[in-house]
Amino acid sequence: MLLRWLILSVTFYAASSVAQSQNIFNPQAITVAIDKTPVSFNPYSDQALMSQQFKHLLFDPLFRWDKNQKIEARLVKSWKRIDKKTVRFSLRENIHFHTGNILTANDVLWSFEQAKKQINSNFLSKLDWVKANNQNSFDIRTSLSDIQLLDYLTNVFILDSRFYEKNANVLDTSPSIILPPVRNLPMSGTGPYLIQQYNPVLGMVVVANPNYWDGFPKVQFFRFMRINKPQSRLFALLADDVQVSYAIPNKSTEDLESNTTKNLVKVPSSNVVFLTINDKLSPVLKNKEARDAIHLAINQAGMLKYILKDNGQLHPSVMALADNTFSDKPNKTNEEMPEYNLDKSKALVKAMKLPKQMSLLVMLDDVGNTKKVAEALSKMLKRAGIVVATQEISSEEIWKNTNLYYDLTISTWQTQLMSQDNMYENLFLQSYLTGYLQDKFKERGLKHNFKQESNYFKTLQQDNWVIPLFYQDKIWAQNNKFNLDEIFSSNGIPYWSLLKLKKTEDKPNNEDVLLKLKDKKER
Repeated sequence: MLLRWLILSVTFYAASSVAQSQNIFNPQAITVAIDKTPVSFNPYSDQALMSQQFKHLLFDPLFRWDKNQKIEARLVKSWKRIDKKTVRFSLRENIHFHTGNILTANDVLWSFEQAKKQINSNFLSKLDWVKANNQNSFDIRTSLSDIQLLDYLTNVFILDSRFYEKNANVLDTSPSIILPPVRNLPMSGTGPYLIQQYNPVLGMVVVANPNYWDGFPKVQFFRFMRINKPQSRLFALLADDVQVSYAIPNKSTEDLESNTTKNLVKVPSSNVVFLTINDKLSPVLKNKEARDAIHLAINQAGMLKYILKDNGQLHPSVMALADNTFSDKPNKTNEEMPEYNLDKSKALVKAMKLPKQMSLLVMLDDVGNTKKVAEALSKMLKRAGIVVATQEISSEEIWKNTNLYYDLTISTWQTQLMSQDNMYENLFLQSYLTGYLQDKFKERGLKHNFKQESNYFKTLQQDNWVIPLFYQDKIWAQNNKFNLDEIFSSNGIPYWSLLKLKKTEDKPNNEDVLLKLKDKKER
């Protein structure tokens, strides 16, 4: 009765489950609850249209990051630097696309050309050229360092040029409903899985590629079921309608941790919430002690515990997760955790005569955490004697035009890149902080000198102009039958071909957790 009540109480989940069973049901599939179904099968489309996990499911990159922050060669067998600016790559031999076509260097060149047409990438503009030497070798000429180049190449997925030249519209057209038997492939990569069934609203089923060059995947079928709401995904997991679920609500993680038949997998990520301080409206904020007063009033550990239920991390620098594998000199940050001292903050506020009211602009995120951060920040600063007037927005255009005219701003940033220089460049040029940082660099007289900008950004953090409040883990959960914790890369991407069964478990009994969730809902 309890399970029936739960399913009936979550209308969307119930409706989607029924539709799923009628349209793309495969009893052999491992079912994964996701928040978004890909609406493009073009690996160079926007992240919002096709996320990294699906790109790696259907295609292969030249390189990828493993779980230990090491670069792993994929379609590339070996590489060497032949002069100061040229790197030679050799491809693995006898790799087949889904069509049966053999991978060649011409496919690599063709894929680079498609990427240039379809994405706005600073990386591609830094390549002098890409040239084929023979069927299995190509050269890249660039001034990028080894680690920068290989890091960027983790985002270069190779397309079947012969297939796409005959099906040119496939890359530009949103896929429609696909049902078996699949007579016309909707895409052709070298990836571990092929699409068997697809519905842009409900999800998709994929089947293992029988000719996969890296060995036959342990799981033959995956069903990716789209369930929009995190709470509904959790109900589906507890009801054993799905075996794996993405983005479990932070408020429910404690209940789930007490369930011996389910387990959480917390994946660290670069998803950081930033606070910036601006002195344009309040010149007193030019004084470091004024900025210190604000930072000292913020209990970052308390925010992490209250908002994320400790499902995240605190770091004083955004480079805490950056890779240093290829560095000659290790550059690991000697971290000092941010200080929280309300009494010291009050004393500084009184001495500095800060404005009675400050303005705060908040860029709302999809999960509502920036809104919670703003509410917590407002209460904390009020205890120190600082009143904050908050403006919440969701428009990127409004943000670009107005963020410099607020005393404080809150926004998020995330990247899949792992090289320190690449991360800096992404933050400086392709984030919500871009306008703010470019303004600071201009004030400093830094004229597009990347090294000087990088060093100055470290100073901006040390002097409390830019404060990374906390990093948000990605929260997954499963029914304890799989090695889910072992399939994630160091930049948080699940490689589903690595998933495999552990020892057979007893049938789950989730009554206690379901009762707790019901009790919370009623309250």
